[in-house]
Amino acid sequence: MSDVVDEVKKGGHVHYDASLRVRDLTQNIYDIGDEIAEHIEHIAQAIADWDGELVEDCLLEFTSVVRQGRKEVRPGLAELNGLRQAFVSGVRSGEMSNTFHHPGRTLSFLRKGAPTPPPESNQAATGVTSSSQGADDGARPQMATTAGWRLWLRERNEEIIGELAELSEWVVQQTDLAINAQAVLLPQVFNEAEKRTREIVAHWQEGVAKQPAVAQAMRGEAPPQFLAERARIEQLIAKLTKRRGRVV
Repeated sequence: MSDVVDEVKKGGHVHYDASLRVRDLTQNIYDIGDEIAEHIEHIAQAIADWDGELVEDCLLEFTSVVRQGRKEVRPGLAELNGLRQAFVSGVRSGEMSNTFHHPGRTLSFLRKGAPTPPPESNQAATGVTSSSQGADDGARPQMATTAGWRLWLRERNEEIIGELAELSEWVVQQTDLAINAQAVLLPQVFNEAEKRTREIVAHWQEGVAKQPAVAQAMRGEAPPQFLAERARIEQLIAKLTKRRGRVV
């Protein structure tokens, strides 16, 4: 009888450990998708501030994050899917209890609002329409004045920032589909996100190049929030380091 009890306890511990591992893997994959989406938002904030140099820096960071994300997500998804299959097989065979709640995404990474499914269009691969590309390439201010060019650039900027926002939400949505429905391949999603981001940035740069002086004059209108947050974190780390130095 004691042997049976020991086996039951052992099976419960194994199930619990596997459940924790599934939760960790799930959270890590969500982290990767969320980080990529966040860096797309950083690019959008830099564009909103008309800061070409910062846009380039953010694009470099974004490329690095995508590369690392693709590297990490492949083995993570493979292990996650394997563990989930083991859960299903174990429960069906009666070797594992079905009392544990299925590990899912934690509240810390739930974003505001649920992104809608991408429309099937000429951008079906990403679900992001390209309203600014092509539509405004031939358009010019009716009056070639500084005010006219400024208005044209700002309207164009809003469209481009909107495209980046849609792309960011699409990455989050696709990450969720990859985890919960195994319906997409995340490495390909991340590749497509990088490709589209580069296209959007290039399109923005083309517009700015038409009137660089006007764009430069608007720089500083919308300081990126992520820079302020980074500065706050750096100050906090500096204070903690200084305090620890005093203690030592």
